Amino acid sequence: MRLPSLPALALALLFAAGPATAQESATAPVERLNTALLDVMQNAEALGYEGRVERLAPQLEDVFDFATMARITLGRHWRDLKPPQQEAFTEAFTDFSVAVFADRFDGFSGERFEILGEQPARRGAVLIRNQIVKSDGEAVPINYLARPGKGGESWQLVDILLDAKYSELATRRSEYSGIVKNQGIDALIAALKDKTAGYAAP
Repeated sequence: MRLPSLPALALALLFAAGPATAQESATAPVERLNTALLDVMQNAEALGYEGRVERLAPQLEDVFDFATMARITLGRHWRDLKPPQQEAFTEAFTDFSVAVFADRFDGFSGERFEILGEQPARRGAVLIRNQIVKSDGEAVPINYLARPGKGGESWQLVDILLDAKYSELATRRSEYSGIVKNQGIDALIAALKDKTAGYAAP
């Protein structure tokens, strides 16, 4: 299992929707995610990369709002896309995100996950304080930002953070904006597909 490294950008850039409420606890999707990741880690060798993708995909698509995340990563460029382009980018973004998880969580050495609590964030979001504890006791924060999903009855995750301030979406937004500006959306979609295929290569 290899942990992500996430550069920083202000979270204030990411969310524009107003506050909302949900019936289930905001920690519920993180609980489901931690359970799914631990299962994949413990069975990583038997599953192989493709097996991890197959097992994780439905779980990740349940707990993450990939459509919103895809829109946020493109920022102002999203409005310039036609619906088929938005759909193609969202699909490529989702597949790449699943591939990253399947690649990172590729083994088990006695790790465990712990949810430490939640705290209010901007515009109705909730920060879920979470960590993975290695077998030697070292704890590494892997925090999540959650917002009420469609219908307002459940929560979905919309960002991954370290130390409550380092945003993976902000990192992608910075990277993707330059590609779209200089090469166009088709080049970005192709790049994401190439990266996804690269994880599957022997």
